[in-house]
Amino acid sequence: MKRVLFAIAFVALSACVFAQVTINSSNYYKPGSTTIDIYTVQNDATDSVSTTNILTTPLNFGNSLETQFSVYGIVDTVTYAEPATEGKFTDETCSFEDGNGMRMHLKVTDEKAVCLGVSGALAQLGLNDAIDVQFEEAMDVITFPAQLNSQTNSNAHGLYLEHISALQNAFNDMEMGDMVYSFVTAEYDSIKVDIQVTFNSVFEQTGTLTLSGNRMMRGNYVYLRENRQFSYITNLYMHRIDASEFTIISDCTLTNPLFQMYFGSATINLGEALNELMGMSFPMTSTSIMQNYWRADDNYPIVEMTTNADLSYTKHLSIRYGENNDDDNFINETETVISIFPNPTTDILYIAVEDMDKGSMNIYSANGALVKEVNLNGNHNSINVNDLHNGCYFFRIFYGDKEIKGNFAKN
Repeated sequence: MKRVLFAIAFVALSACVFAQVTINSSNYYKPGSTTIDIYTVQNDATDSVSTTNILTTPLNFGNSLETQFSVYGIVDTVTYAEPATEGKFTDETCSFEDGNGMRMHLKVTDEKAVCLGVSGALAQLGLNDAIDVQFEEAMDVITFPAQLNSQTNSNAHGLYLEHISALQNAFNDMEMGDMVYSFVTAEYDSIKVDIQVTFNSVFEQTGTLTLSGNRMMRGNYVYLRENRQFSYITNLYMHRIDASEFTIISDCTLTNPLFQMYFGSATINLGEALNELMGMSFPMTSTSIMQNYWRADDNYPIVEMTTNADLSYTKHLSIRYGENNDDDNFINETETVISIFPNPTTDILYIAVEDMDKGSMNIYSANGALVKEVNLNGNHNSINVNDLHNGCYFFRIFYGDKEIKGNFAKN
């Protein structure tokens, strides 16, 4: 009888443990400031960290991460942005960046969260400006309540129309690019970017993780792990001035006698030219895979990790930040040795650092990518950030044997 009661108690206890974390709309993404510790490596396929070195048994995130990642830094910033007040996404409740650097615009209700569209810079297309793509139908991201074994599989489609001048940057590095671009604009007047998105999510594991590092919110936490995948298929279409419809880039041609001299033919295929000279092959595909470790008491994962397709390595890891580290060479940007203004800024960021003769400054995007490197001279410097997209950034300043870490926003 005792064995039976013990077995029943064990089953009941196991059921309680595995049911502890349930994700509802009340503890899903919310706009506002969050504090996270970002560990990241350079955007180089050979420079990455094996997940076997991170996902240990038992699961423990500690100080050893700083020796594994070649670039790391603290960011104290708005990770999930406030709702838009103008533009295409005024119905959103918040937005966040996925592993591809695209911003996902979410609408969260009591029943589910849906993605209304995406925005961001399609640098691989050479587009001059960031794009906003509103989906024809909102894409399901999660249905509440989500718990162990909950799944979401959905897709979406969106179009982005723009004047042909948006493609000008794509021709800058092409041989005779200026000439080819001038001929392109003589025959084509606009472009259409077609984006198809597939989203898959499964809450496939529960357990306990430990945060033990100096910078982390130390303790043991019950988690529910979500494997999330965004896949993009991007195609480019061009509109000939005298045509009624758009033509896919692989069928677009350009004819001029001058091409015979440079390309061996008076007619060139624009799709082939972009592929041969710039490595731009259509359709373009990209996939972002994330592992999110959710807690019942948070509005965002306690740990986020972006991985490759087979989950074997990572370039980006975000961990809840809790306490200041004890590194004597670390100086927090809130101390009086540094002042930054204006913050937020629109174009120029002024930085004053006491007792600095010469130094350098690295600026990172909210997802940890290095976006700008600046040499600093003297203790007063002005940094032109007009080339950065609006958003939140964190920085590292190096001078002598000292390092300063902080953040700013670009509006």
